[in-house]
Amino acid sequence: MTKNLFKQNRKPGICPICGGKVVPIVYGMPTGELEEKADRGEVVLGGCCIALDEKGRSIDPKWACINCDFRE
Repeated sequence: MTKNLFKQNRKPGICPICGGKVVPIVYGMPTGELEEKADRGEVVLGGCCIALDEKGRSIDPKWACINCDFRE
């Protein structure tokens, strides 16, 4: 059974798997500034495609651990 450890509206303080740094996942075409933030470990780039549920809401992960890449 998989636990939804990150299912919350605000960013978790640390990764529940490894205790690493958790950062937002940003979707869409990255700018140069956004690529620099990703290089510094401030965000994770999530790609251009966004999955939607039947009501048109994003179902993609919002947060990622920069150490173990756990996402939720």
